Amino acid sequence: MLIKALTTADIPALLSIETVANPYPWTEGVFKSCFGSQYFNFGIFDNEQLLGFYFGQFIAIESQLFNICVRRDQQGKGLGSKLLAHFISQSEQRDATEAWLEVRSSNQSAIHLYTKTGFIEAGCRSNYYSSTSGKEDAIMMCLPLRFSN
Repeated sequence: MLIKALTTADIPALLSIETVANPYPWTEGVFKSCFGSQYFNFGIFDNEQLLGFYFGQFIAIESQLFNICVRRDQQGKGLGSKLLAHFISQSEQRDATEAWLEVRSSNQSAIHLYTKTGFIEAGCRSNYYSSTSGKEDAIMMCLPLRFSN
């Protein structure tokens, strides 16, 4: 398996994974808008087949994980952990002092992964996400990476 940078040519494969794995998937337009100089986007590939991905952004001294997703038939095999570790490594290479993310309060498997990796709960955005029952809270999580100089 290989983790490598994504390009806009990967958008059809990204959409294919995202629409199956996420009840509220990103659109093609959202994916397209996340290819710019402040973004760092990587996928995990096996024989050129995309199995999962993440989209990160770096601004000033912080990085933010916008989306991380693993193909449904590949979930539970540690690919999410590998992608998250890569995101953290890329954040450190950019000299980020903290890495941030938001996660649905109902996504307990993701919260467990983030907590296991060292992220701590830093706040809550009430009624942030759409859900089948109306709205759902977003848990804000932070991973301190290093002290600023």
